Amino acid sequence: MTDRELATVLALARRRGGGLVTVGHGRDPVSTAAAEAFAAAWEGTVCAVVSWPPVAASWLRQACRFADGSPDLWVIADDAATWAGMGRRLATLPQWRPNRTIAFAGLASPELPALVGDVDGLCGAGSDGSSWSFFDGDLHWSAESTWN
Repeated sequence: MTDRELATVLALARRRGGGLVTVGHGRDPVSTAAAEAFAAAWEGTVCAVVSWPPVAASWLRQACRFADGSPDLWVIADDAATWAGMGRRLATLPQWRPNRTIAFAGLASPELPALVGDVDGLCGAGSDGSSWSFFDGDLHWSAESTWN
């Protein structure tokens, strides 16, 4: 995670009106560090921090904990391949919405919809501070910086 990436995730969360945020991350060191950095820098309330393993029987416990509590936004730090199982489980929960979810660069993969299902509205930051979002099943990048 870069400083610009973190700044963009924070800016996107502020822009989307997040106050109460749930943070989730894979258990690898990069994802854990990104989630911790976001939680430390967030000026609102972090209602929960949830981690998940790359392989699980169903991810049901982690997905329910992550989606619970009616946060304004969810923030995810993971990579697409590792998050695929968790993402598929989240997609079955009616309270989770991809359009209220912001992610770090690891989820900026054009294959994410094929791995998870509908992720339209999910947005996030590139490692260079750019931003991206999914719309109509496609990944769209914006070169415009949101962090400065």
